[in-house]
Amino acid sequence: MKSVKNLIKSLRENYYLEFLVDPNSDLVAFDKHYVLVNYQNKDYYEVDIESIKLRQQEILIDLKKEYENALSQIFLKLATSNSDTFESFIRFNIEAVKISLRTIKADFYIDSKQSRYYSNLIDNLGVNKLKIINNREVNYESYFKDSSIVEFYESLFKDSSISGLDHVFSYYSIEFHNHRMKILSRLPFALFHIASRFIIDLSRIEEKIREIRSLNQETPKIKWLGKRTHIGYVFSKLAQEGYIETPKLKNGEVNYTAFARLIKQLFEVDVSEGTLRKYLNPLDSKFEENQNTFEKENFHLPNIKLVN
Repeated sequence: MKSVKNLIKSLRENYYLEFLVDPNSDLVAFDKHYVLVNYQNKDYYEVDIESIKLRQQEILIDLKKEYENALSQIFLKLATSNSDTFESFIRFNIEAVKISLRTIKADFYIDSKQSRYYSNLIDNLGVNKLKIINNREVNYESYFKDSSIVEFYESLFKDSSISGLDHVFSYYSIEFHNHRMKILSRLPFALFHIASRFIIDLSRIEEKIREIRSLNQETPKIKWLGKRTHIGYVFSKLAQEGYIETPKLKNGEVNYTAFARLIKQLFEVDVSEGTLRKYLNPLDSKFEENQNTFEKENFHLPNIKLVN
């Protein structure tokens, strides 16, 4: 099942590496590659936003083909293999995709260290110091004694923990940061939905396998202990006297071929459907032979109306 394996591998791939260029590489184009990032303790150029969007689209198109190939291969295998052994394969791959989902979900949040997309913009390292201000525990009772908001504001920046921080400078606007975050998180978000859909499809296939196995399971049959000639006569009499309803032809007559087939499905008896059909039909000589045998032993079956 190479197609299934390839799809799962593609879903869990770290695609952020495709959006990075080594600064020493001949692939660097300074008109497009100007965003410097530190990723996993190494510096790179991050390709421009438009190139990232284009590559994301290519990845999704390729994934669509892999998805279709995987499903086609599964259905083909299902039609030609034992459903009992194939069910374990489907269950294994459902669990494999679920594991991948956890990694993909973590990739949504590119500012989290759990994300494989986590990196620092090199000219923006100072922005991280702003977290010191945001996370400081401020005792508000120490301020506003003279109702001076200016003193309160200035005191925040006089704190020794952030000394030397006159201002924070970045080449990139807030809009750029937001746009970059949305674009980079777009692919993990799409991968998460594709993987979730694949789990749904695999679960439906798993349910279909169970249905097939249920249909293929043989229903226990009642073992007929009499002669194979007897069963036709006995069931024919049951039908004639109103104890059972038989399959009918369009003209309302008994369909003895279908009648024989039903008996074969319910009883374990060594007789062909064609021969059994003859024993069931009162107009056939085979039936008459059995009738003489049973009447000789005083066999009598009253009509159902007489015993109600």
